[in-house]
Order: sequence, then structure tokens, then C-alpha cells
Amino acid sequence: MQVGTPSTTRILVIHSDPVQGHNLAECLADAGYRARAWNPKRDLTWIPDGEHYQVILIDLPLTAERSNSDDSLEHVRYLRHASPSSQIVALVAPTVDLATCCQVVSLGVASFVESGPEVPRDQLLARVRQAVQRYELALREGREVHTRQIFDQTGFAGQSRIMADLLLKARKAACVSDAPVLICGESGTGKQLVAEAIHRLDPKRSSRPFLSVNCAAISGTLAESALFGHRRGAFTGATEERAGHFRAADGGTVLLDEIGDLPVELQPKLLRVLQAGKVLPLGSDTEVSVDVRVIAASNRSIEKLVEEGRFRLDLYQRINVIRLDLPALRRRPEDIPPLFRFFLNKYASYYPRPIRWVNPRVFEVIARELGDGNVRELENLARHILAFKSCGDEIDLNDLPPAMLKLAERQRKAGADDSEALSPALSEIALKILERGPIPLGTMLDECERLILERVLEEYRGSNTKLARMLGITRRTFYNKLRKYNLQPDYSRLRDSEKT
Repeated sequence: MQVGTPSTTRILVIHSDPVQGHNLAECLADAGYRARAWNPKRDLTWIPDGEHYQVILIDLPLTAERSNSDDSLEHVRYLRHASPSSQIVALVAPTVDLATCCQVVSLGVASFVESGPEVPRDQLLARVRQAVQRYELALREGREVHTRQIFDQTGFAGQSRIMADLLLKARKAACVSDAPVLICGESGTGKQLVAEAIHRLDPKRSSRPFLSVNCAAISGTLAESALFGHRRGAFTGATEERAGHFRAADGGTVLLDEIGDLPVELQPKLLRVLQAGKVLPLGSDTEVSVDVRVIAASNRSIEKLVEEGRFRLDLYQRINVIRLDLPALRRRPEDIPPLFRFFLNKYASYYPRPIRWVNPRVFEVIARELGDGNVRELENLARHILAFKSCGDEIDLNDLPPAMLKLAERQRKAGADDSEALSPALSEIALKILERGPIPLGTMLDECERLILERVLEEYRGSNTKLARMLGITRRTFYNKLRKYNLQPDYSRLRDSEKT
């Protein structure tokens, strides 16, 4: 749900006086909020009836009469139970005592507004704005906690939202124990780690074997024997019976890594395993039943291989029941610091002293210069730094490989030239905005920023890192602004420019 602007903020006004409730809702609507009035005398249990409200404004006629206080407090208790994430703002009389207010706060009321025939408009809007801000903060904190939990559960180092979303999908996939999974992604992004996490979280198969087979490293008779096994004497040199990976992993999981390289002659037999759960060992006339979950991984486009006739369409349809597309590291630069620290700890034995601090500029250079490298290259970089580090317990720019530092310096100078080339375009955009007439400063700045980003994406070639440097911002800020204005760079065009 989008929050943060009045037009997307839903407010429910609960008031015992229908006229005053309607007036308060109108006041909030005039300020841009989506407000609705409700009379609690009708049926309070209707709330929220499938609708979510960021803020609930409720009139609490707290008086010395015990009955009125009990009814009001019961309303607050119900609201806190029915809509726990909503921020509750209470309308109370100026004469209400402090002890009663403290009791109401303990039940979940966030703030108060003085009630009466004319509720102070400025005070009302200020309290509502504060409540919306608290709602957004709680929502962000809840997401951050959820993100940390999924990284901990799956054993991954990171903090990006895009990776957290993928790991959430992987956790859901783990619960569907018999469904094949296809994991796609560039080399070095961690496809095998995701497969291992799915197996580990699978309630049915986690205690059974997990076997990984590199399809690019097997071929011919040996490939069929490795996967499905063979009987003694099935071919020259077969002096003993072999179970094969599928029978050895019975009850567990088989990862078919680089499945796009699976020999065409073996694809029908794999299809048989997926369709019927049976394998036919070499040299045998009798099929053997197996209970195995198949996870396939590929850094190539299986769809393209199908079009070229190098991969069976029916097999692709069988393995593509649940698909996970693993994002490249350049799409989640915020994961670089936790991943880098993880690898520093993993290879701590390379260096006699523990690393206590990493200069943040190191992460900036790595994010810019890693290029098409992924997690595996980041791991190698951490090992290189520790292996050649001479002294100290801190990692600074001087500890980076000289080639990376030289490349960073050349690109920094190129970025300065690009910024100068961008200046006329910025002036042109600003003039166009001003020609539209008087508009609020905030709106004008947002529109100017959006147009600048559109112009940069359309007219300037280069990596996202280079485009961010042209604008004088970090790559992470550049990504955040693209998301803010719903803009999407042409990644194929960027890759082409990087090659040139």
C-alpha cells in the first residue's frame, strides 16, 4: 500500500455526533485526505470491514461518569484489536484528567486533540500528520525486521529489498515439497546457495540428502550412469552396480546445475523422472521408483535454447513450475557491505589480526568498479585484500588492488567531463519548467528531477554507475530516484555501451 501523501492516506472518523463527525471528515478531505465518518452508535464491530485506515480519529467522551469512560475505553480496545497497525488519535475534552489520559495511552491511543463544537483545524491537521509519520515509520521498521529475519532464516548475507523478496519466494517454494524449481541468474550470483536454502527449509526433505550435479561436466554414457545409475556389466568397465544421483538422493533433493547443458539424449529420461518419479538404470529392464525434488539452475536463457531446438519444450514446462530469478549484484549494491564483511570473516585466517573497520569509500569504489562481477568476484576480492594486507586492523582505499584504483580514477575524470556536457541539458529542462507558469516549489523541483532523469536515460550511454556519477549522486541514490519516478533504464542498451 502506498503511503506518505494525503491523497493515499485513509482516515476513519468515529464520532457520537453525526454532524460533528461529518464536519471533521470534510475538514480532513479538504486537506487532501481520504476521510470517512462513522457513528459508533450504529455498529462499531463493522470496523474495518476489509478496509484499512492509516489513522483512526475517535471521539472519547471521557467524564467523571464511570459508564461513559468504560464505553470509550472498550471502543479503544476493540479498535486496537481490529486494526493493530492504525494510528489512533483521540478527541477529548480539555477538562479530562491526566490519569485517564495515561490509561487511554496504555490501550494504544497515539495522541490527543481537544474536542468541542469547533475543533482547532491547525491542531487537528498537525496531529494527523504526526500520526501518518508514525504509521510510515512503523511500517518501515516492520519491513526491516521482516527483511532481517528472512536473511537470517536462509543464511544469506545482505540487506536489499529485492533480495529479501526473492528469499521470501524461496521460503514459500520450500514448503511446496514436490514442486520443481527453476533458478535463473548470472554466473556467481548464488544459485546453488538458494537451492541449498530451499532444501534446508523444506519440511519434508530437509533431513534427507541434497546432491548437486553439474550438467556441463557430464556427457555420454557416464552422464546417464551418473544420473540414473547402471547395472553391473552394463558397459565396458562397469564392474559394480551404481545407484546414480537420483536413487542416492531418494527422499531428498537433486540440484541440476547448468541444466541448459544437459545432453539432448538425456532430456527424455529426466522428463520421465519428473512425470512418473521413475528411473531406468543402464543395463536394466526394470524402472525404479524414486521420490526426489528436482531443482534446476541455469545462467543461460532456457527459452532461447528451446527456440533453438537444444532443449525440449515439455521438459522446460516441467521444471518451470516455480521460477526464481536471482538478481545480479549490480542491481542490489546495498548488499555489498554486508557481503564483503561476511567474506572478511570467512577468510579471517588469511590475516593474523581481525578487521575492525572498513572505510565506507572502499564500498563506493567496489560498487562502481565491480562492473559485471557478482558475489563470487566480491568474494575473491576480499580474499585478495586479506592475502596481501601488510598491517593494521582497518581496510582503506590503499588496500584495494591497484588496477581497481587506477580504473576508478580514470572514470572519475571521465565523469567530470560528462557532467560538463550535461549542463546545457539541465538549463533547457529548467527553462521548460518555468515556462509552464507559477507552480509550488516542491512540485517544480520534483518535476525537474524527473525530466532530468528521463533525459539522462534517453541520451547518455553508459553504466548506471556512470550515469549516477554524471548527476553527482551515488548509484544507490540513482536507483532510489528511478523507483520514485517509476523509470526503468534500458539494461540491454547499457550493456552494449559498456562493451564499447
